[in-house]
Parts: sequence; C-alpha cells; structure tokens
Amino acid sequence: MYMGKKIIILGGGFGGLCISNILRQNLDITHEIIVIDKKDYFMMGLTNLWILDGQRSLEDSKIPLSNLESKGIKYIQDIVTVIDVKSKIIKTLRHLDLFKYDFLVIALGAELATDVIPGFDEYSGFNLYDAEHIPCLRKKILSLEKGRIAIAIMGIPYKCPPAPYEATFIIDKLLRNANRREKIEIDIYFPSKVPLPVAGQQPNLDLISLLKKQNINLFPNFSLKKVNSHYLQFDNKQKKEYSILIGIPFHFLPPVLSTSGLLEKEHNWIAVDKFTLKTKFNNVFAIGDVTEIKINDVVSVPKAGIFAEGQARSVASQIINKINIITKEEEEEKENNIIKFDGKGFCFMDTGNGKAGFIDTNFYNSDGPITILKEPSIQYYKQKINFESQRIKEWL
Repeated sequence: MYMGKKIIILGGGFGGLCISNILRQNLDITHEIIVIDKKDYFMMGLTNLWILDGQRSLEDSKIPLSNLESKGIKYIQDIVTVIDVKSKIIKTLRHLDLFKYDFLVIALGAELATDVIPGFDEYSGFNLYDAEHIPCLRKKILSLEKGRIAIAIMGIPYKCPPAPYEATFIIDKLLRNANRREKIEIDIYFPSKVPLPVAGQQPNLDLISLLKKQNINLFPNFSLKKVNSHYLQFDNKQKKEYSILIGIPFHFLPPVLSTSGLLEKEHNWIAVDKFTLKTKFNNVFAIGDVTEIKINDVVSVPKAGIFAEGQARSVASQIINKINIITKEEEEEKENNIIKFDGKGFCFMDTGNGKAGFIDTNFYNSDGPITILKEPSIQYYKQKINFESQRIKEWL
C-alpha cells in the first residue's frame, strides 16, 4: 500500500502559511500537511500600526488559523516542547501522542522580551510588537497633554526594521490632529549609528530627513539599560525624561530550539544554506525569523515577513520535487529547477499622512546589498493595504 508523506510545519506566520498553502496546492491528499502554532490566530505585525492609527480594531484584525482546515491543511494549536531531529519526532505540551514527520519546516519566529530591561514592565512600558498593548497605547497617547514620548529600540536584530519609525510618524500625526504636537516631544533611541543598519547610506539619509522634517528627535548609539519612574538610563550614562515609553523588544530564538541540536556553537539563530534554507539535518528546513543569513560582518538578511515568504517558496519547491520524483534522472533534473531564495524583498513604510514609502532590497546583489527607499506616495500606501488583504485571502 502506498503511504503518503507527513510534512510538519512549526509556526503559522508568514513562512508557515505560505509554504503550507503551496504544498497543499501541489501535493495530492495522500500527503499530510500539519501546521502547529501556539496561537489560534494570524495577524500581520503591520496591523499594529493601523490599530495605533485608529483605522482598525484589534479583534477585527485576528484571522483564525483554524481556517486552514477548510483547505485540507491540519492545524493544531499547541506549544512545541521537543524537536528531535534524529528520531524525526515532535512533542507538544497538550498532546500525548508524538508527531512523526518525513519533512520538517521550522518557522517558529522569534520570541520577544521586554523584561530584560529592568523597570520596563514595572513602569508600564508599551511593547510596540505586542498587539494587545496597542489599544491602550493609543488611548494613552491621545490623553497626553504635554511631555515626551520615548520610542526605544532595545536591540538588533528585530522584526521589520522600519516599524519603529512608522510608529513614530503615526504618533506625530495623532498629536498634530489633536493640536498638541507643540507641547509634546517625540524621541526615538536606537543602539546603532544609523536608524536602519541593514540599509545603505542613502536610505538612511532619506529616512533621517523625513523624521527631522516632522521635528522628531533622533538619538543614535543609545542603548536602553534601565527604566525609572520618570527617566530612562542608557549605556552611555545619559538619562532622559519620558512621559510614555514605547519599546521595540529584544528578539530571541525560541527556547525549544536551543536543545534541538539545530543551533550551532557561537550562533544565536539557526544557520541555513542561503539559497535552499536547508539545515544540517536531512529534510529539515528553517525559514523566517529563526534563521540568520549573514551577508557580511555587519549585515544579515532582515527579519521580515517578505523574506520568510520568499524562503517558504524555495523550500516548498524542494519538498514537492523530492516527493514527486520517480527516477534518478528525474531527481537530477528537478534538482536543477528548484526555486532558490534570491535575497530580494520589499516593504512599505507608512509615513502617517496617508502615504507610504517603498523599500526595495536585494541582499544577494553581487556587488553588495542594495536598499532603495522610494519617496512616499498615496499609491504605495494603497499597495500596503492590498499586500495584507491579498495574502489573507490566499492563505486563510
């Protein structure tokens, strides 16, 4: 009797949803596709900005991951506790049975933490990347009469590099609409020399120009070390006052991966082949934020959904080819035709005025990474809205 293959995908984010849908569309029903995620919903991180802006509510932004079932993809809400790549077994918190796989795709994303900074949680700092914080943050901003709003990037790397600056533009707009901008300063602190260390000189100059045009105060080389009731302490010994604190949290590899054998010495993230996303274990791939693909000593491929999506397409083509091969000659032919991850990506940077800039990147460019920031426009803003709706429609 012919037995189909079992493909387990850990994570229901950009990468997990993209690859599970491609696999289901290209493999017959004898092959089982399982997505395991601790959440019961999918929500793009960019939606946080629309909730902050008042255009979207939190509940209206959550799409049930159980919708995958109608597509012939099995969805399990659970927490992964063990990844045994030698025995090809996955264990979860609430299921007694073990999950065995033929192919494994790790797309668990990054874990986020603000409690690493003493006082951040104690003094009610807001996590910009936690959707549950955003409605309260919006109310707090709109109720502030005067003072300083501080936005602090805790560490690098972090997801969606432009996001903190998009939030800054939106906050600036909210305050201007409330006629309180002159009474409230907006300060953004980042630990690097430039706002976007993954980009080149010109995109950074363009972004700095946009921020300064809105009288937003920039503090490069400021690493947040401690939060007190009315002021922030930085590693350069400086102290800065604040009224509202917004943090971009530290990003960590999910703990379950630290004991999986997938993490190599002196690596903080999973090392993969830059074109195929293969790990050192057979039929085990890692995509998205759990990976680190170094371009040079300074730059790595950013942690952003568009790159996870591109990586998912590459891995999907490889799994489909492996499952569908019949002869050795066909295997060699298909190996030459797989989709390779090309290091290209894009995103839209909301500037808070009904416009968005367009960031176009190619990290595998032979002469070095290229990043272009195109001037904000209404058209790019519309494209950003379509970017979300098209993928929700396609995946869920």
